[in-house]
Amino acid sequence: MRPTIERVQKDVSPSWHFVDYHCIEPKIGVQCGWHYHDEIELVLYYDPHHVAPGKIIIDDYVGEAAHGNAYLTGPGLPHMLTRVASTATPERPSSSHVLWLDQSWIQSLVATVPALSAVSDMLVRANKGLMLSKATFDALYPLMNGASQLKPAAQFVRVVEILMLLCEDKSAQTLTSRPFCFYVAKDTPILDKLEKAQQFIADNYNEQISVQDICSHLHMSESSVYRMFEKHFADSFSDHLKNYRLGKACEMLVRSNIPVSVVAERVGFSNLSNFNRQFKTTKGMTPTDFRKLFG
Repeated sequence: MRPTIERVQKDVSPSWHFVDYHCIEPKIGVQCGWHYHDEIELVLYYDPHHVAPGKIIIDDYVGEAAHGNAYLTGPGLPHMLTRVASTATPERPSSSHVLWLDQSWIQSLVATVPALSAVSDMLVRANKGLMLSKATFDALYPLMNGASQLKPAAQFVRVVEILMLLCEDKSAQTLTSRPFCFYVAKDTPILDKLEKAQQFIADNYNEQISVQDICSHLHMSESSVYRMFEKHFADSFSDHLKNYRLGKACEMLVRSNIPVSVVAERVGFSNLSNFNRQFKTTKGMTPTDFRKLFG
């Protein structure tokens, strides 16, 4: 099972992208695998008839993908969505609405328009993931629903309105225990190193890799690699690798029935007891109990 680094295709503007996903018929096993991307992501779940219940995992947070839930995730923050089944019909529809935002563009917008300075603080909070308040969901839904069909100028106005609503949500709840990646300007040498490090881990997480392997791959000293991870991922290399493996384990537990021992081996843990201990410490439950959440 390969990890994915999602590349968002922005048809209208390179700075933002709206998408509406509508469900109007019964479906089994709707899945969005464990992934991350460079953009900031805002997603709303509209399901007034409760026909498509699901779970969302954002790093070490597990929550509901249910009507009235809205989540904001920062760049590089891994997440996944799963729905066991949907009983939607044209008369009882369900939908989700997504906005992806380019972080560099937002930073330049804030620099140009001082009135939007509060956006910077909101972006820092998004590095840990946010669950927005119900009031914010209610205000966001009419702005997000159908925005993908608007002309670029009208979409831009919606984006600014959405950013201001996000900044005003003082009740938004922080989700993860740590930030996953801080803002890094595009076209800088360190961004290239970060992307190569992420890709190397994505390609080799199931092997016994070490920091020396990363050093060789990036042509960097061990001390430089350690500093890079601590600064830009707020984690040591070993903790970052462990958490990535546990995220992939979550995906396998949800999407397959293979034994827990096999899951542990496939994500790079050579010792089952260590895997169970690390999983429970991070997720607050055993791998078996986690799987039952999605049964």
